[in-house]
Amino acid sequence: MVMYNRELRYFWLKLVIAGMAMVFVTTLFFIQIVEHDQHVRDANAMRVKQYELLAKRGQVYFMDGKDNVSPAIMNERTWTIFVDPNFIIKNAGSNGVLSKEKVQEKLTGILGDKMVTTWDKVWADENNMYVEIAKHVDYDMASKIKESGLRGVGRKETSRRVYPNGSLGAQLLGFTNAEGVGSGVEGALNERLSGKNGMLKTVTDVNEIPLSVGDENIEIAAQDGENIVLTIDENIQREAEKVLKKAVENHKGGISAASALIMEPTTGKVWAMANYPTYNPGEYWKEKDANVYVNRVSETPYEPASVCKPFTYATAINEGKLNPDETYSNTGKTEVGNRVINNAYGTATRNGVITFRKALDYSLNTGSVEVLRKMGDGKNITKAARVTLYNYLYDKFGLGQKTGFELYEAKGTIISPDDPSGEGNAIRYANMTFGQGMNLTMLQVGAAFSSMINGGNYYAPTVIAGKYENGKLIPAEKKSVVRRTISAGTSAEMRKMLQEVRSENGGQNDPAGYRVGVKTGTAETINPKTGAYWSGKTNAGALGFGGSNSDGALPSYVIMVRLDGETLLWGSLDAIPVFTELSNYMLQYLRIEPK
Repeated sequence: MVMYNRELRYFWLKLVIAGMAMVFVTTLFFIQIVEHDQHVRDANAMRVKQYELLAKRGQVYFMDGKDNVSPAIMNERTWTIFVDPNFIIKNAGSNGVLSKEKVQEKLTGILGDKMVTTWDKVWADENNMYVEIAKHVDYDMASKIKESGLRGVGRKETSRRVYPNGSLGAQLLGFTNAEGVGSGVEGALNERLSGKNGMLKTVTDVNEIPLSVGDENIEIAAQDGENIVLTIDENIQREAEKVLKKAVENHKGGISAASALIMEPTTGKVWAMANYPTYNPGEYWKEKDANVYVNRVSETPYEPASVCKPFTYATAINEGKLNPDETYSNTGKTEVGNRVINNAYGTATRNGVITFRKALDYSLNTGSVEVLRKMGDGKNITKAARVTLYNYLYDKFGLGQKTGFELYEAKGTIISPDDPSGEGNAIRYANMTFGQGMNLTMLQVGAAFSSMINGGNYYAPTVIAGKYENGKLIPAEKKSVVRRTISAGTSAEMRKMLQEVRSENGGQNDPAGYRVGVKTGTAETINPKTGAYWSGKTNAGALGFGGSNSDGALPSYVIMVRLDGETLLWGSLDAIPVFTELSNYMLQYLRIEPK
């Protein structure tokens, strides 16, 4: 009986052992065969980490004279601090991992008000493996984070944009906000500046330090953004902003905003795009009025008024419809349809038989309307006359359409003579001859004017001088002529006529031995509430060129000034002094020799 019980016990023991072995083998089978891939993934999740390799954002430079560059937007080295809630919560109390409460206490003590989120949000999702808790942390603070040895807490190097010149060129340079939306250069050239981030996937040790071994290692290098050099000359930009600020402040509230454009007419290079009031792009969030961010030179169309009269004259001369020395009878007004168009206030002494050349000198609206009639049958503003003017303004001079500029620009509006609503009528086109009834940007007008006085070659305006690599400027490909606008002979005649206009508008303030030409404009402005022109409120403008008086020399620069008024402003009284100061500066800065 005893023997039987012993054998029975042995039997059951063997059976248990066999069962355990079966369970063990089955478990191993499931672990090694059935669940192999899942366990590999789990293991890799513990020891293989993936890091984003951030591309460095390209820096931006101004020109500083002919060959040198000057920093406009730079990068400051900063860090982003992040935590891994999943790792901290699951491993708290083991392998040196502190509890979430202890981690929170230590990080709060280091970061203080640099936190960009709340701890409730950090710990809200226990499966979350990456939460950014602070951005743009400086070196000292990032070092304290590293020295704390907190596991589940990391840092990655980033950068912050720095504007070493403060507000200089603010609307031109722009900024990028927290959502990645930018203005100016930062926004328009974002793709070129941002580059492409890379990736590092690597085996780590228990302290999450990347190791150089492992088949799982993958590294894709980051591609840094381009370092872009602008055609903007820092010195010219600074002078333009200084002159605009002085004009606004001296007028004591009569000027709400001022802008200036300075270009090289024989290349399309933009040397300055200045606006006032301005702001500091490094502290853009402090501004309450978003209008201060807008580059009015390229983004805000308006009615430029009489600065556009030269385009009307150039069209008629180029078409063989006008000899500037011909005469017409000026009575101070002219009738078009059911409208009476008057000359500007104070021109009554110019009435009588007068040459078209003198009509431009005195900026008579009747003269430009009469020029348009000469493009038709000589008596009426015919459809043929309107088509001719439209073809030049829109198709050849490129007004009312984008220029191809690299930064943000508005399209503007010129109504076609074939407009089905009938808005392209004789009255509108009569107004267009002196720059009313159409909306244009300063950039469009400046580029068109450059072609009119440079021999007839239209260059698309550009702000890109090239790239800055290894301490050297790599020039951009030279821009070619887009199209011909007028003949060289017509261009020479327009330069001559504009020089004569200058003699009536501040020519006595030009240094001797140079050629300077200009056209002023006094524009009525529309009240957005009523749709009618303001009473007692105008914009003032001046558009001109300057350069050597040597035979055959083309103008060296084009300057356009726009002053928006809270009261009556006059081109000849308010805009001309700004033009003169900038023109005299350019003659000196470019070291143009007088004749």
